[in-house]
Amino acid sequence: MRLLERISASTRARVTGLATLFVLLVLSLGSVVLVLALSHSISNSLINSAQQDAQSIVAQLKTGVSPAEAATTGRNDVVVQLLDAHGTVIASDHSARLTVPLLTSPGVHKSQVVPGEHDKFTVVALRAADEQGVRLVIVGRSTEQRDETRAEAAGVLAVSVPLTVAALAWIIWFSVGRALRPVEVMRQQANKINAAHLPDRLALPEGDDEIPRLARTLNEMLDRIEDGQRLQRQFVSDASHELRSPLAVIRQAAEISQSHPERISTEELAADVLAESARLEGLVSALLTLARIENRTDAPHEQVDLDDLVFTEVSRQRDKAGSVTLDVSDVGAGRTIGNPVLLAQVIRNLLDNAVRHASGVVRIGLHQGGGTATLVVEDDGSGIAAADRARVFERFVRLDEARARDDGGSGLGLAIVASIVHEHGGSVRIEDAADGGARFEVRLPMAPGDD
Repeated sequence: MRLLERISASTRARVTGLATLFVLLVLSLGSVVLVLALSHSISNSLINSAQQDAQSIVAQLKTGVSPAEAATTGRNDVVVQLLDAHGTVIASDHSARLTVPLLTSPGVHKSQVVPGEHDKFTVVALRAADEQGVRLVIVGRSTEQRDETRAEAAGVLAVSVPLTVAALAWIIWFSVGRALRPVEVMRQQANKINAAHLPDRLALPEGDDEIPRLARTLNEMLDRIEDGQRLQRQFVSDASHELRSPLAVIRQAAEISQSHPERISTEELAADVLAESARLEGLVSALLTLARIENRTDAPHEQVDLDDLVFTEVSRQRDKAGSVTLDVSDVGAGRTIGNPVLLAQVIRNLLDNAVRHASGVVRIGLHQGGGTATLVVEDDGSGIAAADRARVFERFVRLDEARARDDGGSGLGLAIVASIVHEHGGSVRIEDAADGGARFEVRLPMAPGDD
């Protein structure tokens, strides 16, 4: 029973069943139409033959042939009657049996019973215009040929149609099974792929139809899953390393203070602990921001004035910018649809990065047009090499590894920028600034109605 249930539920069985049923219905209907058409054709042929015989008899009567001679045919499959004006049979080729008129007026009867005959006859009555006292000529032709031909055709179709349908069902079953065999192979291979065998890939069937394309798509999906897991493992490893570093500094300072109180004062210990705690807090906050973005818990939903966010973040940044000048002379109006908290984070991270690498000035620009709000943050620092511009948006990437930790970031700021901008349907890219530094350009969809 389970085997039957599996077979009935399979695509192969459904396709074969539906196709077989459709073909059976079409062939059955076609067979009925064919038999009816064949029967109709033979009936018309009998009628035409009977009419020709009747016309021939009328022509003979006109030439002086007697009714008795004209009615004699000598054939068993033909009957002839000649009637006078009163409807009396005056001549017949079977005078002993055909004493009763088969028809009494001109016309056609396709299936007439003839006394003394087992077969039915197609009978035609034709007016003779009182030739030698004959008013009506009746000729009948046996329908035996029609009935036998119809029966033979029906018998042949009754055998050939089921055989044809059965052969077609087998062909469909075999063809569908062969076509779906690569799918079953892929299913078995996919069933074996798990976390331990994630690098494995599905074998690509030959050809370029839907099944090979499906295999390639599934392999590409596995590539993305593997890349995602690899990035996740790398992220966990990098995050663990970054979190371990400030903890190690705090622990080292505490151990030195405990073992050698004279080597580190309470103020120095507190300063180290506070500095590393702040670094830990920044890392944890950045990690939570990334997790929130990836889980889409802060989906864009309101209109945001980007120029207000820019001025607010610049005002905050000036307190710690030191000698670096923040130039906002190119900031104009700009509105988008989004989350103001996350968009403020984008501006804050870009400013932090620019101030950290600037030599003396950071220029901020904002303008909108063509359906896009464009934010530009550029510095006059050493810039970013073209080969590294994609890498800086990856997590925990710091190009200057020799830089002191206090001067460098966590390696998450630009990754957060890229994630937030992407979540808002925008894009971010890096170019060379006019002063030789790095120019970050963020493009976001403009708020509706601001064109």
